[in-house]
Amino acid sequence: VPYLDKISALVTEEGGLTSHAAIVSLEAGIPCVVGAQGVVSALQTGQIITVNSNNGAVYIGVVNAGA
Repeated sequence: VPYLDKISALVTEEGGLTSHAAIVSLEAGIPCVVGAQGVVSALQTGQIITVNSNNGAVYIGVVNAGA
């Protein structure tokens, strides 16, 4: 919770639509993907990612939704 004002999105390896992370991010207006298995080992600290909370996708790097 202390970092919510510093992040653009939240991604977790565990949890579901009613998990604490999902509810807190919804209340804070932050996109969230829960249950993204393997995401911790696939990403490095400080790496930029794109999160599409509409379909639960996490992309490495910046992805332009309009492209």
